[in-house]
Parts: sequence; C-alpha cells; structure tokens
Amino acid sequence: MRKNTLIYVSVAFLILSLGIFWYYGTGTDVHIADMNASPIGVRESGQLDIVLQNNGSKPVDVWLEIDNTFVDSDGVAHHNSGLLIPGNSENLWSAEFVSLEKPIHLLPGNNSVSVWIGYALPGEYPVKVKVVENSRTLDESTYLVEIPPPEIPENLYLKLEYEMESRNTSDIYRIYGYLINKGPGSEENVSTNLTVINEMTGELVFTSSELYSVGEYDKTPLWTWPDYPYAVVEIAYGEPSGESYMPVKNVVIGGSEDRFRINVTSTWQGRAISAELLLPPEEEGR
Repeated sequence: MRKNTLIYVSVAFLILSLGIFWYYGTGTDVHIADMNASPIGVRESGQLDIVLQNNGSKPVDVWLEIDNTFVDSDGVAHHNSGLLIPGNSENLWSAEFVSLEKPIHLLPGNNSVSVWIGYALPGEYPVKVKVVENSRTLDESTYLVEIPPPEIPENLYLKLEYEMESRNTSDIYRIYGYLINKGPGSEENVSTNLTVINEMTGELVFTSSELYSVGEYDKTPLWTWPDYPYAVVEIAYGEPSGESYMPVKNVVIGGSEDRFRINVTSTWQGRAISAELLLPPEEEGR
C-alpha cells in the first residue's frame, strides 16, 4: 500500500515537472537586449529605442507595457501612453502602427521598436518596460531618462515698429512688437507689460500685461490674435473714427495735441528688457 502511494506521488510529481518544463522551458524566450534614448529637454518629444531579442526559432507576438513615457505639467505620469514609432510607414501617426494596444511581431534574433517619450518638467524619470505574452511576463527592465532644467535665455531683445495710415481726419498707428531670442535657452513665462503715457500731461493713459513664451533662437510676435497688431494708437484731428479695432485690445485714442510714449517691458528670471516708441514722432504731423 505504501509502495503504491509512493508510485502515485512520483508519477504526479513527474507530470507536474513536465508541465512546468513545457510551460517555462519550451515557452517563448524573449529578452530586452538594450534600451537607449537621445537627450531631450523640457516639453520636447523624443523616443526610447528598445531592442527585443527573440531567442526562439519562430516568430512570436508579444505586448509591451510601459510606464513613465509621458509626464504632464502637474507631474502626473501616464501609464502606457507611449506610442510605437513605426519603422515601415511613411506616416508616423498611422493608426495601423502606433498603438500599444496591439501585439508586436518579433522575428528570431534582434528586433528594434521605439516609443515616443516627453516630459513637461525637469527631473529623472525611470521608464519601466515589461514584455508580456498571454499575461506572462517574459522580461522587464528600466531606463532612466534625465531631463535637465531649461537654460535661462541671456540674449532676449524687444523690437517695436509701426505702420501709419492716414484716414479721413485721423492718423492710425499700428504697432507690432517682437520678443527676440538671439541665443540658446528658452522661457515659458516672459511677463510683458505695455504702458502708454501722454507726454503732454504725464498721465498714464493705458496699461496691459501678457505672458509670452520664447524658444532658443526664436522670434515671438507680441500679439493676442495672430496677424493683428500688438497695439493701435489713433490720433484724431477732429472727430475720432469710432472704429473699435477689434480684436486688438491695446487701443489708445488721442487728439491732435497729444503725443504718446509707448513703453514695453519684459521680465523673466530676474532679468528685464524694454523698448519705446513716441507717437506721433516729432517730425510727423498734419
């Protein structure tokens, strides 16, 4: 009786061992061979290149589960938000290729796949990559992405220019402004203040403020609406035109005896620059 029990136990153990061996020993053998990402900055898009090694003799389909491919401005990481970058499509956003909700077909040997990455804040971000087949983890690894703080721009300049149009009894000055970065570095919060002073009375007649962002070697227009002036000054030699100049918000209307000093000052990271116009110019007049 005891001998029979031992035989049954041995047979059961053998069957269990063969099952484990068949499931794990002869199953899919895929490993993460390498991961690499080129340097990127804050709010720049990049890619994480992953080499998956299929050690089997046949093609297999696996899934990728990836954490920390994108982190928003609130510091929230988005799970599996990375999109595959297709290697065999002219359209980088082709729905046929980019979804991580589809398996990846691996041929025997090394296979390359890439995913988009991007981070709204500087810091270190461990990107966790897991290779899965039928809910079974085949391999997992982590790649540390380092996002340096953006370089503070040192070469910002303000440029103001205007166009004048004489219309009936008014001269209309359309003012255009530009925030110019002649060097490296970027800044998202350049506080730009407009003040208009009547030179004849010393009175502050208008003020406004906007935030602008500027990139490296960039020229950023100062406007609220694209292709519209930053500000408008109307000098009326009689009744004002009555035009609203919408959607331009920075509008000053004066008379023939008025002259306005337009000052624009931008500040960022403890730095400041300014530019001025005097309208109408002293040499102009009717």
